[in-house]
Amino acid sequence: MKKRLDVTLLQLLKNQFIEFFPWYVGAFIALYGTHYIQSELPFMAKELADFVISESHDFNTVKFAYLAIGIIFFRTSSRLLFFYPARVLQKFLRIEAIERLEMANPIRYKKFSAGQLFQRVGNDLEEVRALVGFALLQVANIVFAMSVLIPKLSSFSPKLLLALSPVFVAFLLFTIIVSRNKKYYRKTQDLQGEVQNFIMESYAGKKTIKNYHVEKSFIHLFEKHSMSELLNFYKAGNNIALSIPLVPFGVGTSLLWGAHIIRVEDLGASSLVLFSGFVFLFLEPMMFLSWIGVVFARSSGAWARVKELINAIKVEHPEETALLSLNKSNKDLSFVSKFWEKEIQLEIVEGKWNVFIGQTGCGKTEVIKQIANILQFRNIPISYVAQDPYLYNDSIRNNIFLGTEVSREREDQAFELLKLFGLDYLESNREKLLDLEVGEHGKRLSGGQCKRVCLIRSLLSSGKIIIWDDPFSSVDLILEKQIFTKLKESEFAKGKTFILSSHRLTTVKLSDYIMYLDKDQGLIEQGQKSKLLNKETKTYEYFENQMV
Repeated sequence: MKKRLDVTLLQLLKNQFIEFFPWYVGAFIALYGTHYIQSELPFMAKELADFVISESHDFNTVKFAYLAIGIIFFRTSSRLLFFYPARVLQKFLRIEAIERLEMANPIRYKKFSAGQLFQRVGNDLEEVRALVGFALLQVANIVFAMSVLIPKLSSFSPKLLLALSPVFVAFLLFTIIVSRNKKYYRKTQDLQGEVQNFIMESYAGKKTIKNYHVEKSFIHLFEKHSMSELLNFYKAGNNIALSIPLVPFGVGTSLLWGAHIIRVEDLGASSLVLFSGFVFLFLEPMMFLSWIGVVFARSSGAWARVKELINAIKVEHPEETALLSLNKSNKDLSFVSKFWEKEIQLEIVEGKWNVFIGQTGCGKTEVIKQIANILQFRNIPISYVAQDPYLYNDSIRNNIFLGTEVSREREDQAFELLKLFGLDYLESNREKLLDLEVGEHGKRLSGGQCKRVCLIRSLLSSGKIIIWDDPFSSVDLILEKQIFTKLKESEFAKGKTFILSSHRLTTVKLSDYIMYLDKDQGLIEQGQKSKLLNKETKTYEYFENQMV
């Protein structure tokens, strides 16, 4: 796939024109045909006016029907030929942006909120499509209109061209004033992402708020966060509102001036109808001149934000390039991980269950995230399940396989794991269970059930190293032991390395290798479970205090 997101906006437009050259040639022909046919309208209107004045009964109206059909055909064709390539470009840009996000380590774009990501992939690329599909169409529209209408009007009376100058000056001033709004449009669009994120976070947070009659109303908080966006949007609209009267003023002045010329030149009253028709035909492309500037301003700001995201994805993060070595003698993985203000040396035993322990908030999650980042950067197949994993608004089957090809054998494995993890009771039979809709963010399931579906997805992935952050915190001790015991004996865990974090002694007892972390001291102990759970070890003391 072409890398469209790695070029400048002007280069993108150039490449788009080259790629869809036949479409744009067809659009130009259609535009020329539109304006050529429309340029006959004023003359036909003059002819009709003369017919009315002369009170003749011999006037052919069929040509008006042909004219209307021609205008509809060519105008519609020009828009279709411009809009389709723009929609295709938007599709490719979105796919490429999502692909970049999918392939990149999440740590590279962690400074962007969910609302900001949506703003760039959704709204900002929509602005780019508007530039390619609308603004460029109107640029071509203006060029062809001028190339056809000016010679036509000049052939009737060159002096009437001068009478159009107030219209041109009015639209030129309008465009200059509007173009000065670029900074406000950029600021408004930046703030839109923040407001979108606030809405998403607020409604997500409502699930955990219990004091509904005590908590401050969401609308007051929303008003506070959105006011800045609205003020910038208001400032951007002020200049437009103040400059819009220039347009009717220019049109009125041109009509008066044209009427004066027609009277002085004795061109006849019906010539005013002709001139008014030309003013109308010039008015349409000129009306879009100012909005072209608006679209260019908005799309350039949008493209800058998209490029900011793409450039952030390209830059390697220090946590990705941390040290990782493979001990050839025992095939253990050795890490040097940043832990608060110090570096710690970690040993992960391959093919075993490794568990990080430590007080809540000591940094276990950050350490296993670093390990996941390092392994991913080294192209080592992993599967990572966070403390609060995400389920899509789809069936259990589609959430487990997540777009991969589903065979009967893999469905059998999924059902076996659903039983192993104690989820088979959710429906009466296998097919109903796999087809069960989980709802948005898995809201039709409990938190523990969602977590177990994600653990199953992890086990069926191609990851050789399975990284789970506190995987069994939401299940009772009996179910945890059942799952753990059966899983360790199953084919699903065979040959895989597990890296867990936990604060529960039950999980640690069922693991093989322990790493004890402390925020102030760093790595306190690491070693085989059989050694560290004996008396006179810091690990034993930690769990002894926990039991107290």
